[in-house]
Amino acid sequence: MDRRRFIATFGTGAVAAFLGLNSRPLWAQTTGHELPVDCSPPPPPGAAKHITFDTSINVAPRKSIWDLDATEVTRLQNAYQALRNLQTTNPSDPRGWMQQANVHCYNCSGGYDPSSYEIHGGWWFMPWHRCYLYVHERILANLIGDPSFRLAYWDWDTYPTHATFPPTFTQGSLYDQYRGTQPGDIIPPGVSGPANMSIVMGTQGTAAYMGGVSDPPHGVFPAGAMESNPHGPVHIWTGDSGTGALQAGCFYPYPNQTDPVKDHSQDVGCLDMGVLATAAQDPVFFAHHSNIDRLWDVWVNTPGSQGNYTDSSWLTQQFNFYDENGDWVYLTVADVLAANEQDNLRYAYQPPQTVTPPKMAALPPVPKGVKLKPAKPLTVAAQAATKVGTKPKAVSVALPAVHRSNLKMLAAGAPRLLELHIDGLKLPPNESAILKVYVGNPKANRASAIDASFVGTFSVVASGSPHRHAVVRNAVFELRPETAALLAKQTKLTVTLVPTRINGSEPKVSNLTYDRIYLSQRQ
Repeated sequence: MDRRRFIATFGTGAVAAFLGLNSRPLWAQTTGHELPVDCSPPPPPGAAKHITFDTSINVAPRKSIWDLDATEVTRLQNAYQALRNLQTTNPSDPRGWMQQANVHCYNCSGGYDPSSYEIHGGWWFMPWHRCYLYVHERILANLIGDPSFRLAYWDWDTYPTHATFPPTFTQGSLYDQYRGTQPGDIIPPGVSGPANMSIVMGTQGTAAYMGGVSDPPHGVFPAGAMESNPHGPVHIWTGDSGTGALQAGCFYPYPNQTDPVKDHSQDVGCLDMGVLATAAQDPVFFAHHSNIDRLWDVWVNTPGSQGNYTDSSWLTQQFNFYDENGDWVYLTVADVLAANEQDNLRYAYQPPQTVTPPKMAALPPVPKGVKLKPAKPLTVAAQAATKVGTKPKAVSVALPAVHRSNLKMLAAGAPRLLELHIDGLKLPPNESAILKVYVGNPKANRASAIDASFVGTFSVVASGSPHRHAVVRNAVFELRPETAALLAKQTKLTVTLVPTRINGSEPKVSNLTYDRIYLSQRQ
């Protein structure tokens, strides 16, 4: 049995127990904010049982954090205070604060190193986080004895009004002292502003929006548009908004800390949300991901989107958690799809009320009988481990007639089947990266606008301790009609990679590399 199938069959906790990872202390749990050493969950009591959904609970709304009244804000604070109190009274309780943060650490790049399990960079990204949010929500509700409790979402796409860091998360149990962003900071428009969000939410292809098929044993992690941007940059921005002295290139969130591998006592930066291993130690993590979860529903219900996967291996994938009763349970992807949200999960997303959110336009219908000409992938660059560097870099290749013809057809309204791929993007686990990608614009730079030449942004959030091997991702960008019209007039396909920090400045250092850039036709 290969490693992927082993993990899928027995669950991540069972794998941890099998590998003997619970023989070490889970955390040095003294302050409630610690670097993970081994963030595996407590050993499960046995095989996970399918979660029982309590359908007697009324369906209640998840609201924008900006729409909560004073009573609802107090309830949210009380819930997280109860979670923190449980951490103090019983650190080993799997429902407690640090154990809840461990769940994210364990299941992603910041988890235990012998595992190849990864819920980022692929088709598990959306459903795993939905499962996590639901179980987390029910734990909070149970701790305060209020089954009507629901998480709030941070609608940073309601730009710019709600892209300001929410004041609610600067108070009481929702405050995180290891947060880089400052009160009044606004997320850059290139992350969650209308121009970028219209591109992300206008993506038609399932893999291009949600991420492609994950294949951890073979190092295949194809990230989708939503995960690459806005998801990643919002993480990085919250960890370091760029207004302070923090710099990309380090993942240890607290000064004067060390780990068993290397002394990082001089590192400063990339605070809680800016590191996958510690991101869920900031309560705003759950509001951030609730908004991504909400936008997944919006995208699925947008006419013209390709919608969710229907592959049985995706639908039946199991994810294990400790629930509100401390029971070891599993949920499947099928359990939490939009059609089952109200029936099983008992919530519905309430649109923002205090401000009118931007409307997502329906995607144009595909003309009947219009098909692109068969064409082999067009390789732009294919030298393994090519360094991206810290400055803009353009690569190009001659554009054959068949590809120009297909670009003209796409510009005229043919199906959006042309995609630009960057495979084998590799980064050390102690670095974050943000990479803007342009085509047909060899002079693109960090000041370039989001126009027809812009195809999207790729990002990687630093993994964190104890992850020691490189993080690998593939990126895919679906070409829009206006982009195809621009390229159809050119004799070369030029791709320009623009590295940037979250505040728009040049990175101080970058070890990001890629293996191949190519244009292909989705089937």
